Amino acid sequence: MTRTLTELSSAERESVIATVHQEAEASGWSQLSNTRKSVLYQAWESQFNLSHATLKDGIMKGFDAAQGIPKKAEAEIQEEVTRIFRLAGINAIEQAQMWTGKERADLLIGYNPKFPTHVIEIERADSWSEGLRQALWYQAAIFQAERRHVLPVLILFGNTSADRFEQILATCDHNHVTLSTHRLELDGQLENEHSLAALLNGSAFG
Repeated sequence: MTRTLTELSSAERESVIATVHQEAEASGWSQLSNTRKSVLYQAWESQFNLSHATLKDGIMKGFDAAQGIPKKAEAEIQEEVTRIFRLAGINAIEQAQMWTGKERADLLIGYNPKFPTHVIEIERADSWSEGLRQALWYQAAIFQAERRHVLPVLILFGNTSADRFEQILATCDHNHVTLSTHRLELDGQLENEHSLAALLNGSAFG
């Protein structure tokens, strides 16, 4: 069984976080490909016996911001996305606990917390594959725990190229994941066709 940060002593927790951040900084984290980041994540998972979600959400989530990289904070985007859903009359549950109570999905939407219909992962475009992986993991986790099928949704923000976006879209389609955007720029232009507003206006979640 992998551990979570709460299961570590305060001294070990500080040591693990410091080590991971130092290694990430030494690797030039913000410039790495998703494949190379995945290799590092796997090494840390093995070295410290921590889950991928714990490393990503508990240790690395604020790393780019701490490095002074000017990127839109995921928490701020999540607040805006949640507000959009609620204004559309859709029940949105933030930071929903999974069955262990330790992992948390960015958002669940559905009739109520016990009857979710979609699990949503909100991710920067440059780490889209991590968001896709998380969305599929949460979908499987909910089915395993409750035998309930929920639909995975990936919402991207930040910026990327139009060519890369087409590749991401094809990958999401292949994995039966709905791809949407919020404040995503493609080659400097705001992406509107797959925006959350366009998706909701098309009743994709209805």
